[in-house]
Amino acid sequence: MPAPLPISNTREALRNSLPGIETQPAGNKIPFTYVPPSHARALDPENSLVVGIRGAGKSFWWSALIDENHRQFVIKAFPETGLPQSVQIGPGYGVGSRPSSFPGKDTIENLTASFDPRLIWKAVVAVHLKFPDPFPREQWVNRVSWVKDNPENYEIFLAAADQDLSKKGSTYIILFDALDRLAKNWASIRPIAKALFQVALDMKGLRAVRLKLFVRPDMADDREIFAFPDASKLLAQKVALNWSRTDLYALLFQCIGNDLSNGEAIRDHMKNHFSLQWQGSSGPGNYWILPNLLRSDEGKQKELFHAICGPAMASGESGYKRGFPYTWLPNHLADGRGQVSPRSFAAALRTAAEKELPENWPYPLHYKGLQSGVQSASKIRVDEIREDFPWVNDVMSPLQRISVPCLPDDFSKRWKNDNTVAKLLQAAEAIDELPPFPPQHLDEGEDGLLKDLQSFDLIQVLADGRIQMPDVYRIAFRLGRKGGVKPVR
Repeated sequence: MPAPLPISNTREALRNSLPGIETQPAGNKIPFTYVPPSHARALDPENSLVVGIRGAGKSFWWSALIDENHRQFVIKAFPETGLPQSVQIGPGYGVGSRPSSFPGKDTIENLTASFDPRLIWKAVVAVHLKFPDPFPREQWVNRVSWVKDNPENYEIFLAAADQDLSKKGSTYIILFDALDRLAKNWASIRPIAKALFQVALDMKGLRAVRLKLFVRPDMADDREIFAFPDASKLLAQKVALNWSRTDLYALLFQCIGNDLSNGEAIRDHMKNHFSLQWQGSSGPGNYWILPNLLRSDEGKQKELFHAICGPAMASGESGYKRGFPYTWLPNHLADGRGQVSPRSFAAALRTAAEKELPENWPYPLHYKGLQSGVQSASKIRVDEIREDFPWVNDVMSPLQRISVPCLPDDFSKRWKNDNTVAKLLQAAEAIDELPPFPPQHLDEGEDGLLKDLQSFDLIQVLADGRIQMPDVYRIAFRLGRKGGVKPVR
């Protein structure tokens, strides 16, 4: 059996070092960062369209790249990102109010009443590239109006700025996030987002200016948004912020190994009992570099994780039949596409570290703590879904206490008894109350609701036609499954 990691140090490091729900770097402090291979591609300036589920890291990277200290940390620690030292980055749209860099939602609403949305985004580009006079210095309505009235001067100033950056060997990247907050409902968001993607494609013709767009899968899959010439060129370079199982555990080990109070004891234990040597760095943050084996070797990761929580999901000889913790945890946090957000993964482990250990248990975590952690992560994930799609609550409430897998008709009967479709149709007439949009297939009745739940990866249709729901949703939505983690009460 592997030597358990030091209990007190490891539990405290799990509570302190794992990423939370925050997306903003705290002041000048550099949050510890791990860059999975797919994320390295996403940060490359040439890849404009970056797609990720909630909690995958879209807003984190938007904030981290804008922050000078954090950006330099990433450039030095992870050269595979392709970010040059001389890169310049600015916010084109995102969370928070930055009127000097981009217009807010209410301002955009006023502007779209008078201007083509493409002109708004072109004005944002002009502000970041510091167009010279007579481009207006204040008020977005003046800037957008100037762009509309001076198309030739705009092109001249844009070409000059691009040439100047190119001569200096620099690149300017304008970042866009939280595009689902551009307007009050999806019908209003679509033309504004479509215009932004068109401008991003236009910038591909320049040498040193790029737009990088962090978007949710439902926006990337919206055909109406990408209904413009050559949109396929933008989609062809789409990069997904995916987290493989090895990525998730690499994040875990890198975080606890760099915990300010407990990292040294954890690194020493890994060196003495697992022959894992960490290398220090004198760069920003004085971070420690994760051993290569813990980035890619599942066998070594499994050995180390089981030294944190034990080798099985139950006690006794039959414990292994319940599963191995290394595979059990991500399997129970995956959505319908098999994706796990690091936010859910970290939340499960933090919760497990807060649960009291049984007497004489030799490991920092207990398997029942992992089960509680999955319940906590499920609640967080479902709260996010409800925030993104408030109508989901009306669809899922009638399904409580159904056990899955089950037949589609079991769902349909509950919805019919509850008049769910009629309620949603009535609510859809007041669309401002249902951001970003009501179910797309609502006109197809109960069958349409099944299609929508499947399109959002809330359910899976098995080969025999039955419906399954991933645990990360099932538990907090209070559906049952034989032998599964119990629903949240």
